[in-house]
Amino acid sequence: MRRVLPARQRGPEYVADTLARQILSGALKPGEPLPTQRELAERFELSMLVVRQAIHRLEDLGLVRVRQGSPTIVLDPELATDLRMLQLRMELAPMDEQLATAARESQLLSLLPMLVLAERRITPDQIAVLRYVIDCVPSNPSRQEVRVFQIEWLRQLAKATRNAMIQQQLRWWVSLFAAQERRTEESVTPSSPLVVAFYSKLTDSLATGSGTVQLFLATIEPLLSGFDQQRANTLPR
Repeated sequence: MRRVLPARQRGPEYVADTLARQILSGALKPGEPLPTQRELAERFELSMLVVRQAIHRLEDLGLVRVRQGSPTIVLDPELATDLRMLQLRMELAPMDEQLATAARESQLLSLLPMLVLAERRITPDQIAVLRYVIDCVPSNPSRQEVRVFQIEWLRQLAKATRNAMIQQQLRWWVSLFAAQERRTEESVTPSSPLVVAFYSKLTDSLATGSGTVQLFLATIEPLLSGFDQQRANTLPR
């Protein structure tokens, strides 16, 4: 349950997040008008200036349409094009199985461009670093130890791509899933040593300079099939 802040601690971000959560959950539906700024100011016990700033934030995200002299209209979040909506969904939208599956699937497939570029550009020294990271994992690692290993291995892999955008994307995914774990109080990192073995095989393949993407896709095929089954089970009958 979301903690309600005292009025003196509330600001535009709090108001915008509260309204965004209602839009993403469907409590505020596309085409509906938002309450007036005066009504929102009374509801949140804040000034109209703070409410106006919050509404402008929603407008920047593509969640509402603002027209002077007319009501502020809720827009369809599925049509929003701002990349910040990805993080907003993970932070604010109801964490149902469908959203959690979409996040895991997207995070998993984000490795593809890293593997493609790393296979072309990785150096022997960087291969040695990847193997060192693997060798540092205990023989029976805890979930937290697997998580630390996974992040460091991926960070070194991203460096091998020599692509600043991919490195930034990885940092974004790491922070996003850390936020998800704090929100759900559940780990999204498997504890199985098989995770370490998987990355060890990828490292060996990177060292040969070929077949890494094919190995990766073949290994994750059961996971993708599982995601497909989960989606099929959630479709209306």
